[in-house]
Amino acid sequence: MKIHLKIEGLPQLYKILNKKKALDFEFPGQTIRDFAVGLARKYGRGVDQALLDQNRAIDMGLRVAVNFSVLSYENRMDTALHDGDTIHLMTVG
Repeated sequence: MKIHLKIEGLPQLYKILNKKKALDFEFPGQTIRDFAVGLARKYGRGVDQALLDQNRAIDMGLRVAVNFSVLSYENRMDTALHDGDTIHLMTVG
């Protein structure tokens, strides 16, 4: 699956992704969880530290939106994605 990723207010992740605030990313799978695992596999442990909490879910301090719809924390890791979706990762606040 190929998605568009946009990063807002995450300097640690921005540095890991070679100073890109947006990129197209291909990964196997169909959920936010699969996306996060794929991103960590491609870019390394720093992605885990920048995005994930101890339960391997995207940290509560980050807001995740798919095509401008903000996802609730409780269910977002299992949210289905579709080819061409845009994922926005943002700091809360």
